[in-house]
Amino acid sequence: MKRILVSIALLAIAVSPVLARQTNRQSKTEAGLAKLAPSDRFQQVCDIELMERLRRAGQPYNKPDSVIAYALGDPAISGDVLKGDGGAFRSGGMWYQYSFTCSATPDRMKVITLDYKVGQAVPRGEWDAHGLSIH
Repeated sequence: MKRILVSIALLAIAVSPVLARQTNRQSKTEAGLAKLAPSDRFQQVCDIELMERLRRAGQPYNKPDSVIAYALGDPAISGDVLKGDGGAFRSGGMWYQYSFTCSATPDRMKVITLDYKVGQAVPRGEWDAHGLSIH
């Protein structure tokens, strides 16, 4: 029994720095989001959520490094729902179009639901026109 308790204590000590870093990162993200205007914050929380979902979903888009909800067209806000079909994300050096519907809490700090559909790759010849070359 004593060995089990010691093992649990050692595991807790080993895991706590990882959890502390993760909590600290989340706190910094939330603090940064809180400084944004509500409509900008709304787009950012939806972008962050999409990036996390793409990473978790695995291939072929599991390494997104940029998401822009308004890249190819302006999304529309209706109450607590942001909807668009002109988003773009970059993964593996290529940009891909996506459409989405994202609902968030009234303070725009947390995503409640996110439905998205990945479309075609954005042709390189269109990247400059949409400002994708600078990201």
